[in-house]
Amino acid sequence: MAQFKEFMEKQTSAEPLGANLAYCQQARELLDAFSETIRELVKLHEDQFQAVVGGDLDGARFDDLIHMANERKRDAKYAYLYHLETHACSRLAPEDS
Repeated sequence: MAQFKEFMEKQTSAEPLGANLAYCQQARELLDAFSETIRELVKLHEDQFQAVVGGDLDGARFDDLIHMANERKRDAKYAYLYHLETHACSRLAPEDS
């Protein structure tokens, strides 16, 4: 438990991942699209959880929606990673003095 607490303290006090990276406009747009697909997936999981907790016996109706959202997330993720790899636009930004 102490290791987990230490890990979480490092995570919350650390600089955001990628904060000192510079991206081209297309990379930013692809990253934003990837972020949006993650938010959509989390929302579906939340809706499914609320339905089940609320006594809805048909919580499984979310399974296909979650599956499709996972596919969109995967596609967005690999579009972003492919762009970074082929365009080589991510680089360390100069720090402000």
